[in-house]
Amino acid sequence: MNCEIVTIGSELLLGHTIDTNASYLARKLNLIGLHIAFHTTVGDNHVQIRDVLSQAVKRADLVITTGGLGPTQDDLTREAIADLVGVSLAFKRELMDHIESIFRRLGYRMPENNKKQAFIPAGAIPIPNETGTAPGFIVEKGSRLIIALPGVPKELKYILNKEVLPYLRKRFRLDGELITSRVLKVTGMGESKVDSQIKDLIDTTTNPSVGILASPGDISIRITAYAKSAEGAQDLIRPVEQEIRSRLGTSIYGVDDDTLEDVVINLLNKRGDTLSVLETFSGGELTARLQRSPSSPLHKSIVIGKREQIPSFLGKKSPPTSGEIAEALAEKIRDKGDSSIGLALLGTVHLAERGYEVGAHVVVSGEAIGRSYAWKMGGDLPTLQNRGATTALNTLRLALISR
Repeated sequence: MNCEIVTIGSELLLGHTIDTNASYLARKLNLIGLHIAFHTTVGDNHVQIRDVLSQAVKRADLVITTGGLGPTQDDLTREAIADLVGVSLAFKRELMDHIESIFRRLGYRMPENNKKQAFIPAGAIPIPNETGTAPGFIVEKGSRLIIALPGVPKELKYILNKEVLPYLRKRFRLDGELITSRVLKVTGMGESKVDSQIKDLIDTTTNPSVGILASPGDISIRITAYAKSAEGAQDLIRPVEQEIRSRLGTSIYGVDDDTLEDVVINLLNKRGDTLSVLETFSGGELTARLQRSPSSPLHKSIVIGKREQIPSFLGKKSPPTSGEIAEALAEKIRDKGDSSIGLALLGTVHLAERGYEVGAHVVVSGEAIGRSYAWKMGGDLPTLQNRGATTALNTLRLALISR
């Protein structure tokens, strides 16, 4: 079955709000065997919403909308869907009672405009919303189905998982096939290099299929399989994953929802190591990422804003080269933090013709463990800081797994 997701709200088109609902819907719907053929975003305009939905029901078996179910004048999804299927809006007393109960529970009197949320297209099936005042609903248009969901992410997730997914499984007998994905996380390699290493797999495999998604400092390789069971899908994915691992080796640091910092923290904890960090041009980005886990073994962190502060930190004249300075800093921060491993990220940012440039060094120093890496790169300052933190974490990871 083909599905189209229609996200509704002018704030999405203006860039004021990031659309996380569509990606969440796509993941969940794929898992029960629905194919997302289209994703459309439209603003808060009655005619435009109706026209987008009119096109959607012509090309998709199932249309799921998010947003536009609030109580204000610019919440127009109900009206547009009713217009599309040629019915009026009908008042539902059970929806009204639920909305009023939410306000009573919070100690407020319901504003008059919230009554609007108790109206849905005549003949529609209401979908209760236990987490908010915007109920969803299901409308049939010929052989097509339109499901309207609220735009508040918490409410959408609740309704989707509790009501909509079970309904779709039963309605379309979706237990016969599902879509399963495995994501391999890669760092230390650019997108083009990863592509060149696995291009034949991308071009020739269909079930499972292989695709690449790039983000700053990180590459995701998605392996997607269609099968009648989770076990069957994994059987299809496994040999392709093994082949990719044989080609990319230690450049693969994790899978699915793993983050580089969590992988590093788990390695440190598994080995019983503690860590102290000194960073310069990254502006605390490395420290922030290491502190996101409550199990982080980070003992001490120092962020040095200016290179001129380094000699006073070392308590002696700085070594002559950047690599030697980074090594001395790693050893010093290890001692100061009373930790088993010291990590120093050193670099000086210069204004360049287009943005900024940095020449950087990272050094890992500890008993029976050591690794260093140097690089140069250009870009805007946040990108340099993010890439610097990523490179430092990956250098530490490689040191730990080769120990």
